[in-house]
Amino acid sequence: MDTLSLVTPKHPALSTPANIDPFTTDIDWVEREDAMLQLMVDKFGIGLASPQIGESHNMFVMQHSVFGEIGVYNPEILSYSEEKISMEEGCLTFPLLFLNITRPATVDVRYYKNDGIIIEDTFHGMDARCFQHEYEHLQGAIYLDHASELKLRRAFDKREKLFKKLERSFK
Repeated sequence: MDTLSLVTPKHPALSTPANIDPFTTDIDWVEREDAMLQLMVDKFGIGLASPQIGESHNMFVMQHSVFGEIGVYNPEILSYSEEKISMEEGCLTFPLLFLNITRPATVDVRYYKNDGIIIEDTFHGMDARCFQHEYEHLQGAIYLDHASELKLRRAFDKREKLFKKLERSFK
């Protein structure tokens, strides 16, 4: 298998809903899932969706607090809690760009594993946040869509300062 890599922030896959059912392809999903998980870990992430590697398969991988590394195929969010939590959030597509995003604290979800087994569960806290973030990638949305222009400008300025600080430290 070819080595996977992240697409650039302007790649069309990031703004297009993922529309390919993974189970209708001849891809070895155990192998692909392993490669995506490796890329996610290498980039210090906790989730990675198919559009982030330029593909339109309706699947993502994530680090779950109980189940460990999981592959999520044809996911659905069945319901959202009324309770919401605001927390700093990042994305592998936008390195070191952090925004305070408000999301439901709990989600009821349904998805398939790579062997076709259906999972229905309730995800809480960081697991719920990660599931929602990756699920949005499959809908053609990104976490930046949740922020105002002012918040985005401040976050980009803060990131630029961080890049300059890192650059100075390596000279």
